[in-house]
Amino acid sequence: MKSDIRVCSAWRGRHDRPVYSLSQTCPECGASTENSAPAPYNPDDTYGEYRRARKRRAAEGSQTDEESQATRDSQATEE
Repeated sequence: MKSDIRVCSAWRGRHDRPVYSLSQTCPECGASTENSAPAPYNPDDTYGEYRRARKRRAAEGSQTDEESQATRDSQATEE
């Protein structure tokens, strides 16, 4: 099912908030619009395993960054 509601494709760079429209162009800036609905869920997603692994690695990386920052902060206060 295709959504009739569309969002400005350039809203992050041109607007403070998403601009929604039913037309093919943004009413405020004239940029093209794109479908605002997320992609449908597919249980046979062949790349889902890779996306989830990447998401886990990113989460683990941010925890490691936070831990190393805490270590640097504690070392700086000891000096």
